[in-house]
Amino acid sequence: MITFLYLQDVFEIWFIAVFCLPLYVFPLHTSYRFIVDKPDQLFDQKKKIRRYMRQLAIVILVWNCSAAFILPILEGDIRLITISLFIVSVLAYFLPLTLLPRYALFILAISLFPMSLQLALLGDDKIMSLGLAGMVLVFMEVMQIVWLYRTEMDNFRREHYRGKISEPDMSESGLKQLRISAMYFQGAQSIILQAATAFILVIALRTETTEALMWNWFLGFISVQVLRAASIVSFMDDSEKRTLMQWRLIFSGGVLVSQIAWFSYLFIFSEMLNGFNYSMVSGILILMAVFSTIGLTADRALLYFNSVLCLAPLTLILIADLNTWLVVALSLLAILSLLVVVENIHQSSARSLKGRLLQKLAEYRAEKMQELNIDLTHARKRLTEVNASLESQIQERTRELKHQANHDMLTGLGNRYRFATEVQTALEEYDKDQSGFAVYMLDLNRFKEINDGLGHFSGDHVLRETAQRISQACDENRICARWGGDEFVILQKRVSSRDDIQRFSERLIKQLQVPIELEKGPVTVGASIGVSICPDHGVAADELLEHADIAVYRAKCMKDGVSIYNDHWGSEAAERVRLAQALRKAIETRSMDVALQPFIAAKSGSITGFEALARWPQQNGDSISPGVFIPLAEEYGFMPLLGGWILRRACEILVEIAPDSMIRVAVNISVLQLIDPDFVPEVFTILEETGLQPERLEVEMTENVFANDVEQIRHVLNQLRARGIRVSIDDFGTGYSSISYLRNFPLDSLKIDRSFVTALKDGGEGLYSSIVALAHGLELSIIVEGVETEEELKAVLRLGGEELQGYYFAKPMLRQELDAWYLIHNETPYKMPRQYPPIRLA
Repeated sequence: MITFLYLQDVFEIWFIAVFCLPLYVFPLHTSYRFIVDKPDQLFDQKKKIRRYMRQLAIVILVWNCSAAFILPILEGDIRLITISLFIVSVLAYFLPLTLLPRYALFILAISLFPMSLQLALLGDDKIMSLGLAGMVLVFMEVMQIVWLYRTEMDNFRREHYRGKISEPDMSESGLKQLRISAMYFQGAQSIILQAATAFILVIALRTETTEALMWNWFLGFISVQVLRAASIVSFMDDSEKRTLMQWRLIFSGGVLVSQIAWFSYLFIFSEMLNGFNYSMVSGILILMAVFSTIGLTADRALLYFNSVLCLAPLTLILIADLNTWLVVALSLLAILSLLVVVENIHQSSARSLKGRLLQKLAEYRAEKMQELNIDLTHARKRLTEVNASLESQIQERTRELKHQANHDMLTGLGNRYRFATEVQTALEEYDKDQSGFAVYMLDLNRFKEINDGLGHFSGDHVLRETAQRISQACDENRICARWGGDEFVILQKRVSSRDDIQRFSERLIKQLQVPIELEKGPVTVGASIGVSICPDHGVAADELLEHADIAVYRAKCMKDGVSIYNDHWGSEAAERVRLAQALRKAIETRSMDVALQPFIAAKSGSITGFEALARWPQQNGDSISPGVFIPLAEEYGFMPLLGGWILRRACEILVEIAPDSMIRVAVNISVLQLIDPDFVPEVFTILEETGLQPERLEVEMTENVFANDVEQIRHVLNQLRARGIRVSIDDFGTGYSSISYLRNFPLDSLKIDRSFVTALKDGGEGLYSSIVALAHGLELSIIVEGVETEEELKAVLRLGGEELQGYYFAKPMLRQELDAWYLIHNETPYKMPRQYPPIRLA
């Protein structure tokens, strides 16, 4: 617009100004809305920027069209001034866009290329070179924009990658750092403007005589600006490698050298310039005075120093050669000096810098507050979730605790506490309607052998399966629970008769005798049941449960399956506890004894060995039967201790009475001994300490061991056999019989139980002969126990058997009477009846 105002006296072109002015309304409105609106979304702001660029492009294209109409009709200096002012307006368009390089380059291209192309085609040599120079200027500006974008973006990236906004330094040192940074970051724009202006000045004022000198001056000026640019890049790259004072001196030196370069232009070419050119150069220097303040407003000393430097050359020229054009230039400079109040500029810049610091501080605190709010929000959310989770866990845990308080965790049945509560409820109902009820206590048989022999996992499986069967057997009138260990209890309401109790108990025992499948094979567990009835056996929960416990122990001892409590059994339970305590003391004090019963060869009648049998004598001369204390020892876990003592004592007696013979001694061992890892070393230690050869020791075990960990037992027996110790099966046919076990286990002999011998007179010859045939087929010898009469002896000799044992030959003898018996029968064998060939079944 200044161009058209200047040219209004030459041409009537107001219609162009009237047409172009309204076009600025649109980009100005868009800019205003962009500043006023809150940038909610970056995408929306990009759309607004594109809209602004389209509007600005239309304005520039209209001005290019206007220039295409005006420039051909202008001549001489007027055309040059117009072109210069047009270039200044172009710089005003694209400088704010330098950090958006694509948009800046687009504006620069549509601004300079059309005009440069038009000037190149006007036919004027001077103007043609100016047009070509405009194209060169485009490329130079492109390089400057790319450089500025790169340095600014690098700095932005460094700030970005350092992390979040840091708290600004509000001290005097921090403010000084900000002032120096502002000078360097804003100085790039001044360098670009001055380089472009210098280039245009050379292009516009060069003549044939001054062209070379002007280009030399331009190269020197560009070199100065390059050095200044290098200092700016160095500051951006690492502002901490020098002190703030050093950076300030470097920048001040660049400003001083740049001003000297401008002054040198006036002094070098003052005699070659006419009045109009003086005016043009003065105007350019005025612009430089304004441009040079960019980046200096933050520093009062540099700002005043630069202002003095701007006035000094023109003042000197005025003193030397006063002319009209110079007076005009000085007038314009005075006006500009009045308009641009240096101190106000500085104060405004200082306030701006402080405002930036305050803004950064506000942003920092806002970010910290936002982070704190986010953390508080997350913490509140987590606290809510934790509270909800805790509440849910508390409710779930309450349900679990309530369930655990009333149920057994392994089997899922009710536990002791719940059952006691049910019994108490039943007693309260009895008080109201006198309705009797029964309490069953069930104890599994041989569970300890399974649990210890096959492992606790197998034992747990047996308990779960047993609990399921008991639960299935109980109807709605019966409540079942696990009392503890392998004991279960049942509460039956409204008992009709004792026969009903007996039938239910027998049916339940039958269900529990069904084999349970385990990984190591099926096992069979029986059960003993004791019953107490309210009110016959008590009207208190503890009393009824205690009597049921006594009844189940009675059933276990008597092996009759079911026992209903009898009032006379209470003293027996107390006696059982006393007897167990006495048994342990007897084992520990070695007050027990060992009796030996001989094995007799069926063919020769000579002694082949003895079986060691434990005896428990009493002070009154009587003794307690093994049928009483052996089950008691198994129940209370005394068998490993008792069995080890019996083994040692039997070896000692045999060495004493028959040191030089090959007569052997057979000792019974329990399952608990076989699964004890110290059993084999203990046996070898006893043999070594007593001096008995391993071939003279035989271990006897019942078939029940096959219901335990057969691999462990096989390994133990193999270790014993490897040392020459014999192995036999005792009471064959009365326990857990399995031909596969007989085939796979390292055995030497079978002992036929007395029950098969007594059955011979009742037609049991076939079963007896089958056992003999089975043993011989497996290459096992036969020991027949329980031979007590001559008729039994004759039958056994007729049916088969290598060794005999029984009262017919001798009863179990203690050490005192064994010596006399052995002296007689070791030299004089028994006379055996005539033997017949064994019966062979068809």
